[in-house]
Amino acid sequence: MLVVDYGKVIDLNGTQIGFLYEDGLIEGRALPLGEWEGLKTIEELGGAYFQGIDSNGLQLNLPGIETGPIGGLKYNNRDFLVLFGRVATPEHKLVGRMSDDGVLQFRDPRFPGQMRKMDEHSQLSTFFQGTKSNGQVFKHEFARSLHRLEKSYWENEVIRYFEDIDRVNGPQKKYVFDTMWLFAVSGLLQMVRRSEGTAGLGNVKHGASGVTGVRTGNVTLDREEFEREVNFFKKYGPLMAVPARAKPFIEVRLNMVVSHEYGHQLEFCLSKAAQDRIQEIYEKRLHSCERLHPVPEEAETYSELIQPQQVDERIFVSGYARTSWHEYFAECVAAFALKESRDMLKQIDPEIHELLLDVLLKPEKVVSTLLQEGMLNLQASLRVGGELPDDILSK
Repeated sequence: MLVVDYGKVIDLNGTQIGFLYEDGLIEGRALPLGEWEGLKTIEELGGAYFQGIDSNGLQLNLPGIETGPIGGLKYNNRDFLVLFGRVATPEHKLVGRMSDDGVLQFRDPRFPGQMRKMDEHSQLSTFFQGTKSNGQVFKHEFARSLHRLEKSYWENEVIRYFEDIDRVNGPQKKYVFDTMWLFAVSGLLQMVRRSEGTAGLGNVKHGASGVTGVRTGNVTLDREEFEREVNFFKKYGPLMAVPARAKPFIEVRLNMVVSHEYGHQLEFCLSKAAQDRIQEIYEKRLHSCERLHPVPEEAETYSELIQPQQVDERIFVSGYARTSWHEYFAECVAAFALKESRDMLKQIDPEIHELLLDVLLKPEKVVSTLLQEGMLNLQASLRVGGELPDDILSK
């Protein structure tokens, strides 16, 4: 019996005699373990096994009852080593398993003991070359459909969502990519795209920047309004104050039309309990707004109007967010898209900010039951593929 402490293999006298990595590779330094050049697999020791936890606190059994191929794996252009089916990073961090028929399962650090099985919707580009557990040469490839190889996963998702991306100019394209990055890189955009629809330009001519179809979920953005929105964003950033018709009041507006309309689509993907919670938060804030910032009778608007010196005391992140709970949520989603406006949202409306954090990082709490498993599988895949960073909210 030997003790393994943070990878160090220690004998009964407290002497380190080797080092065990999560992927089952072992370095031998002294008896009774043995001494050898380089690394061996735990299988090569014959009769050796380990039972405990890995560096993330997840259960780890080596070598385990399952077997699988041996070789090199490229996943989303990242390099991994596969040893008897165990998939690990070059730093020996265990991330999942691969079967002899090429099926991948990834560990989910948020759910110890669970493995997320990849399918055509969650799996990223894959290339494996090696041998099966029986020694047979094995080569396996998987490519995502309609995937532009020179683009990253998240860029491809924005391109597939915003159907007219190749019809807009450079600054407009950058605007779309910048304001949709968070939702694309987290997998939320793919969830919406598959369940609700896409976005494109048109000639809406209804006095608003965009419209979300109730039956189809598809978004149509008025081209003229879209161009104006991009210009506002370029000049003023995500938030700006505009004079109201009723003097001397002003209204805060968000220059985030694409992510706003996306917010309506995202609402459709939430559970009934989450939607009820959004409406509850909205009603509470509306009550406060009516008390603190009553709309002047001559204003003829449902937006929140404030005095210029009350910008930091407003109830809603934007004036338009006051008009209904649906518009409230869409505006909050839009504000959540960028760090600058997200920080403002957290300051003004911490409750909806917390709910949106759950949408992003804990979808099982707020996403519709039918979409939860697919969303969790996708996020596990994106973490392994390097698309979903741990510091996603710092950008």
